[in-house]
Amino acid sequence: MINEYPEKYYNLNLNINIKNVVEGSVASKLSGFFFINGIRFVFNAVAFGRIGGQNVNIKISKTRYNQIEKLGYDPEIILQIVQRKIIEGEITILDPRKKENI
Repeated sequence: MINEYPEKYYNLNLNINIKNVVEGSVASKLSGFFFINGIRFVFNAVAFGRIGGQNVNIKISKTRYNQIEKLGYDPEIILQIVQRKIIEGEITILDPRKKENI
């Protein structure tokens, strides 16, 4: 990942939290959140894992997309980083039975 993104993205601490996973035979649906500057960003994703490798498609609301821009970040780069972290397993899977994880 050498010089893949501008330097400010390397210092960004994006902890990816997965709240829910619904597994399917071809794809899984994920929902979760991450924080940027203390602001929570909720996402939904579809994760595929077949021939051609792993892939994750992440969606956030337009309001949150615009909010990332207002924070001075490129939303597409942020979503790429989140995708990469999910694919590489840099995530926390939350226990749905614990209320503090909601």
